[in-house]
Amino acid sequence: MNRRDFINNIALAGGSALLFMQTTGTAKGGPTDPPGNQQGLIPAESRQSGSPPRELTVAGLQMLQSADVEANERAIHRAIDQAAGAKADFLLTPEGSLSGYYPGFDRAAVATAVERVARHAKESQVGLLLGTCYKELEEDVPALSPLGGEAVPHDRREYCYDQVRIYAPNGDYLGAHSKILLCSSLHHPGSGELQSYVGGTLQTFAWGGIRFGVLICNDLWATPGFTTLPNPYLAWQLRTLGAQLIYHAVATAGTPVFFRPYHELNQALWAKALKIPIVTTNLTDGITPSACRAGVVGPDGEHKCMADDVGERFFSCRLTVA
Repeated sequence: MNRRDFINNIALAGGSALLFMQTTGTAKGGPTDPPGNQQGLIPAESRQSGSPPRELTVAGLQMLQSADVEANERAIHRAIDQAAGAKADFLLTPEGSLSGYYPGFDRAAVATAVERVARHAKESQVGLLLGTCYKELEEDVPALSPLGGEAVPHDRREYCYDQVRIYAPNGDYLGAHSKILLCSSLHHPGSGELQSYVGGTLQTFAWGGIRFGVLICNDLWATPGFTTLPNPYLAWQLRTLGAQLIYHAVATAGTPVFFRPYHELNQALWAKALKIPIVTTNLTDGITPSACRAGVVGPDGEHKCMADDVGERFFSCRLTVA
């Protein structure tokens, strides 16, 4: 069975839900964590009892959608400077904000740009949640030569992820969240993002006594018509892992404003049901009103701040996290 047929089968059968129940609860965990580093779903109350509320300042950048890595990098550098001026603890950028929201970017160019913006954030003492697609090379795998039996390396394959890469204010790399609920056409299961990106596993991260989670676009709201995968309710799973805050990186530039009520009500309902804030940033085409406005939704389900819904915008907000 080829890869396309396999994806079609699991998408139609719903068996992929099993893939989403693997979770890690460490700041530096990831898809390659050893089995001993993985945890089951632990009730949040058992993790947070007696923990005093903590305050932090979050910032976000709503930025223009572009495949120009250099232009995207300049926009993110500007936002880092603004976040430093606002004394923000963390800056969140949208889905695919550095690489462009597509898989056809140059791996080396994006990797180098990631290093530069991470270094700038460290120098500015601003934590960075960087939305970017990112490619990794598989390790060389030796193969036998048909001529002399000597081991020669295979060509190294690129694996592409739709990620948010997370850096603490001191520059420490805490790990990355890779999009899980990848989009595909209802009429062609296994197409779209399911062909372009490697899916991630759910985890939480910790900084300054606060445990937080990250979701990317459809991970949170599972928009009808945009995926054939079953909804794993990732926001709820993050809460059961002890998350006190969710960062949500979005890319809906050009999506009709018709979808705004669904997207924003999903955020409000999850924030209120889980009693945690949700911080959102989005890409914009500079023309179409946003299908999900950037800003912060509080634990009561109400917006604490909201960016204008067209064009590049920066916002910051002081939060109390329980």
